[in-house]
Amino acid sequence: MAGIPLETSGYAPSMSGGTLPGSPDIRRLISPKSGAWLEFRKTLRPNYTRAWFELGFCIAMMIAGYSLHLYWSSSLGDAFGFKVGIFVAIWIGFWLNSVLTFGHEAAHFNLAYDKNRNDVFSDWTIWLFFPQSTKSYRRSHWQHHLHLGDHEDTEISYHNCLSPWFLARALTGVHLATLFVRYFLLKRTPAVSNNPSVGGQSAGVVPFLRAILIHSVFVGVAVALHCYSTAAVWLLAVIFVFPFLASVRQILEHRAVPASCATDFMRDLHGPVNRMFGRDPFSTFFGAAGFNRHLLHHWDPTVSYTCFDQMQRFFADTELQPVLERNKSSYLATFTALLKSAVRNDG
Repeated sequence: MAGIPLETSGYAPSMSGGTLPGSPDIRRLISPKSGAWLEFRKTLRPNYTRAWFELGFCIAMMIAGYSLHLYWSSSLGDAFGFKVGIFVAIWIGFWLNSVLTFGHEAAHFNLAYDKNRNDVFSDWTIWLFFPQSTKSYRRSHWQHHLHLGDHEDTEISYHNCLSPWFLARALTGVHLATLFVRYFLLKRTPAVSNNPSVGGQSAGVVPFLRAILIHSVFVGVAVALHCYSTAAVWLLAVIFVFPFLASVRQILEHRAVPASCATDFMRDLHGPVNRMFGRDPFSTFFGAAGFNRHLLHHWDPTVSYTCFDQMQRFFADTELQPVLERNKSSYLATFTALLKSAVRNDG
């Protein structure tokens, strides 16, 4: 297992060669085997069938956990349902996090050739479970690529120190409540003050009501069948487990290990950090839709994750191969390093 990289993709903010933050200038990159990157890149076409199959698998796994618990609760009673509830809640929350990552793929128009179909299909599959829409997410997400690590970044989960205190807040729902107030009630993102047209825009009433309705269906079916433990498990997964896993994943993707817990990154610059995680089954689905190779996405955000194998082979055949190796880690190694750093800082 590779060690934690020393933030080789940039702990200090930079725009290398005028490219995206944390990305080398790949525009003039040439592979001895595959030729120039700009030409090779034209051959990288999204595999829509694979993307929808993997999304469908994640949704199926989530519903399977719910259905299995529903069966246990109805046949063995709520007492047994509550006894195994935490394990099923973790299962559902894990796959709910996986489903969310495909909303990111939709934001980059990589789920359908036709852009309108891309948005409609994703709105009524992926975003059924979240109070968001593809278009509203896309508006702010591109600023994340343009401003990774600076004060105009619109996705700043990595500002949170991965300390025991943060983990406790995330597990108990306090962190989720804070985000809800910030983004849905106050409608504030870091970019609002500089560019009101980008940040702070609501997804609208329909996505919010759509998400409430779909979760009400899962809870309502359980209650109608007198499987009250299943209803409780679904709510536990949605309100506590899923937000915890999603928040931790986002921190692991971009937070620098040396970053101090005492630093306020709304005032000081964090700088761009990107990582490459493993391709084992856990990493593949915890970081679904290519999030387990998030560095590649930030090097060229328009390439579909279904092309990451070809993309990685191309870069591995160039002078960027050492950079890829230095930034390889695992979710566990990165989590451990960030947690140790946080404990040392707090101490």
